[in-house]
Amino acid sequence: MSRPRKPARLWQRPDDGAWIILDGGKQHRTGHSGESGRRAAEDALQEHLAARRQESRSGPAQPSEITVGEVLALYAREVGPTVASPGTLASGIKSLAPFWGGKTCDAVKGSTCRAYERERAKPIEVEYVGKKGGRWTRKLAASSGTVRRELGVLQAALNYAHAEGALIYAPTVTLPETGAPRERWLTKPEAARLLRAAAPHVRRFIVIALATGRRASAILGLRLGMSLDSGWIDTQAGVIHFEGARQRKTKKRRGSVQATASLAAHARRWARLGGSHAIMWRRGPIDEIDTGLLAAARRAGLEGVTPHVLKRTAVTWAFQRGMTLEDAADWFATSPATLMKHYRAHSPLYQSRAKAIMERK
Repeated sequence: MSRPRKPARLWQRPDDGAWIILDGGKQHRTGHSGESGRRAAEDALQEHLAARRQESRSGPAQPSEITVGEVLALYAREVGPTVASPGTLASGIKSLAPFWGGKTCDAVKGSTCRAYERERAKPIEVEYVGKKGGRWTRKLAASSGTVRRELGVLQAALNYAHAEGALIYAPTVTLPETGAPRERWLTKPEAARLLRAAAPHVRRFIVIALATGRRASAILGLRLGMSLDSGWIDTQAGVIHFEGARQRKTKKRRGSVQATASLAAHARRWARLGGSHAIMWRRGPIDEIDTGLLAAARRAGLEGVTPHVLKRTAVTWAFQRGMTLEDAADWFATSPATLMKHYRAHSPLYQSRAKAIMERK
C-alpha cells in the first residue's frame, strides 16, 4: 500500500536557512530565509496552496467554495506585475489578508466589511528606524479613506476572479462613507521650521513638493537629466517633467510644470553635485519619504505632517496668492472639481464677484 501524500508544508534548509515548500516530493523555493523571512514564506505557502486548489477545479467556484485569500493571491499573481504601482497593490493586499484571507468569498457582505473597517480603525504600533539606528514607535490607525482604497482592491480582486472563470459571481463589497476632507496645511513659519529640521534629502523633497504640489511618488522618481522611463528635470530649460515618454499611464495625472526661479537654481546646483536623481540617500534613489519626513516633523515639533500635507500646502498657498482655478488645475495636474471642493475657498478672489453684486445698491 502506498503512503498517503503529505500536505504541502514549509521546510527550512539547515545549510543556508532558506525556506522551501515541500509538496509531493518536489521542492519550491519561496525566496525567503531566516526567522525574519518566516512570515513571508508562510504567505508564499498560502499562495502555492491557493494556486493548487485553483488548478484542481474544473469550473467556476461558488463563493462558499473559494477563500478570499485565494482570490487575492490570484489577483496579486496575475494582475500585480501589470499595474503601474505594484507596491501600492501589494500593500493593500497585505492589509486585507489577515482579516479576509481565511474567509470564504460568501462572507463578503456589509456586516463583515464594517467589521473590517472597525478592525483597521484600531491603533497599532508601527516602529520607525532613523538613519543613525535610532528607533521610535507611533500608534497609527487606518482612516476611512485608506479602508475604502483597501476594500476597493478586494472588489477588484473579486471582479477579476469572476471575469477569469474562477468565481461564479463576484460578491459586492460595501465601502465606508467618504470621510470629510482633511484640512491640515502648513503655515509659512511651520514650513520654515520643517525645512530647518530636515535631513538634506528630505529638504530637497520638501522644496520640490511646496513648489509643485505633486505626489510623493512623482517627486521621488525625478532624474537630473533626460529620461524616457521616469520623470526628469530639464535643468537648462527649467521644466520639470513628472512622467517619462515610455512610462505606463495611470489615473493620477502628472504632466509637466515650469520650475520656479528658486527651484530651477536648486536643481542646477543638485546637478552639479552629481547623482542620478533629485532625491537621493546614501548615493541611491529612494521609493519612500515618510520616515524621513516624520523624523523632520518630530524634530520641528509639528504634528500631522505627511507628503500629502505638503501638496495641500502648495495648493492652498497658490490660491491664497490669487492663482485662478484654471491655472491651478494646469499647474497642479488636479481636476477643477477637486480644487473647487477642497481649496478654492482659500482664494481672496473666491466669490468676490458674487459678493460685489450682492453689495450693489
